[in-house]
Amino acid sequence: MPAEVRFEGMPILRSPSFLRCTLSLFTLCAVFAVGKSPDLKAQSQPAEATAAQSPSKSAEAEATEEPEKIVDQQTEAGDVVIDGRKILSVYQSIGSFTPKYRAEKITERILAAAKERVNPDTVALESHPMWTEISAGGKLLLAVSDEDARTAGKARAELAAEYAESIRQALTNYRRDHSVRTLVRAITYSLLATIALVPIAFIIWKVSLFARGHLEQWTEKRKKYEERKTALQIAGTYVVSTLLAVGSVLRWLILVALFEAYVTVLLSFFPQTRSFSSAVTGWIFGALRSMGRSVLAYLPNLFVVAVVVIVASQVSRLIKMFFEEIGKGKLSIRGFYPEWAEPSAKLIRMMVLVLVIIVIFPYLPGSKSPAFQGISIFVGVLLSLGSSSAVANAIAGIILTYMRSFSVGDWVQIGDTVGEVEEKSMLVTRILTQKQETITIPNATVMSGSVMNFTREAKNMGVIFHTTVTIGYDAPWKTVHQLLVKAAMATDGILHDPAPFVLQTQLNDFYVSYELNAYTDVPRRMQFIYSDLHQNIQDCFNEAGVEICSPHFASLRDGNSIAIPEQYRPAGYSAPGFRVNGSQKEEQQATGRR
Repeated sequence: MPAEVRFEGMPILRSPSFLRCTLSLFTLCAVFAVGKSPDLKAQSQPAEATAAQSPSKSAEAEATEEPEKIVDQQTEAGDVVIDGRKILSVYQSIGSFTPKYRAEKITERILAAAKERVNPDTVALESHPMWTEISAGGKLLLAVSDEDARTAGKARAELAAEYAESIRQALTNYRRDHSVRTLVRAITYSLLATIALVPIAFIIWKVSLFARGHLEQWTEKRKKYEERKTALQIAGTYVVSTLLAVGSVLRWLILVALFEAYVTVLLSFFPQTRSFSSAVTGWIFGALRSMGRSVLAYLPNLFVVAVVVIVASQVSRLIKMFFEEIGKGKLSIRGFYPEWAEPSAKLIRMMVLVLVIIVIFPYLPGSKSPAFQGISIFVGVLLSLGSSSAVANAIAGIILTYMRSFSVGDWVQIGDTVGEVEEKSMLVTRILTQKQETITIPNATVMSGSVMNFTREAKNMGVIFHTTVTIGYDAPWKTVHQLLVKAAMATDGILHDPAPFVLQTQLNDFYVSYELNAYTDVPRRMQFIYSDLHQNIQDCFNEAGVEICSPHFASLRDGNSIAIPEQYRPAGYSAPGFRVNGSQKEEQQATGRR
């Protein structure tokens, strides 16, 4: 705006009425910008003189006190709130000042008037051609423009009268609420609320604990008669357990809600904290409303999720029933073995579960949020990097299931481990050894090695146990065969049909290796069968006078006692001396052979 205004050549601009309206409007803008209430006496002076000094300087002063705010005419209304109570609302911007900024300044002026103990009866209206001023105690509080009235849908005079009445009531309430009597009453009410809170919270706590204790006692009594319980009683037990958990959650929710109500009521007793009480209450109810709207908006998705889950559960039950019939042998499929039924059912039901998760994932709350997607990617990366061995074991477990290498209860040898299969899961296989030790073997290790299953052949002809004995060349092999077979036939757990047999596996430098093979159908007694068999071999050979030794001598053995136990030696036996020449008869006499 130029520093000097010239009016020559424009007669309409010289009219006094136009100049008065223009300068009065500048004065009103200056009042809102500076935020000070001009004295009524000063207003009685010609307004033209005040504004004509320099309108541009007024605008510069406004800019220095508050940053310029450029807003449109559709800005949200500003509320004037005194001690937590809404007094009035302004709807339109004036110049660059938003309704919110106007409301803040009006609030400051009303509070200043209230603190100065201005009489509410001094609230007055002064009408102008384009606005109506409201003042109290001779100080301007606000101006109601035609735009404010048009936005409120009322006449300017009517809106100004309502505002004036609201301001009178606000000043009256402020004087009343900030009196000593009101303060004493607020403290008294606070003490009464506190006294009421403690017993109520105590009663709620005790009643909930009393009810929980009785329900727990009832559940414990029913557990003692679990074998005689009906299906309805079992269902009742589960319902009571669920009620206990829900009751515990409800107890804490009630106590938290009670404490929140106490704090809200306590803050509302004091005018200084009434605004906080209203804010807390608004925040809580706003959160509840938002939650309720979210729940209502989620109901269609929840319906889809419920339908998918119900259909999937029925399909899962059908799959379980189908494979149970196969496992019981009531239903047979060519090439599909009954022992495959249970793992196949678990595998297919897991695939159904994965499919259900994929289908319902887009319908879950928050599934499209960046945080949820980021966490999903992070978890996926962790699983892919840290579960490579677990995935390998799981795949090996599935392959082992369909290879039918062994089953739970079989007596097997996996690597160097011999024992009974105690557990066969998707990730590991557990073996109970002969020493009653449980050894856990990863399925990937089982898959990469060899498995020797003793139980499977034991159910048919029997599994062969074998042991090797080395005997010198001086013992006839037919005699050795007979003695080994005799020892096997005398051992418990060895089958007579098929009969044991002997194989001569090696002809070594100084002795012959004889391998005794015998059938058994009780491989679980492996260690005891081998022990009894070895004992019987010793007894049979000792009774026959055949030494169980692997000689490593060339020809000289004179002066040494024979390697037969003392009870099997002939009467009067003595160790032979060194000989140079001797007859065969003397040698037979020395060894007890006639």
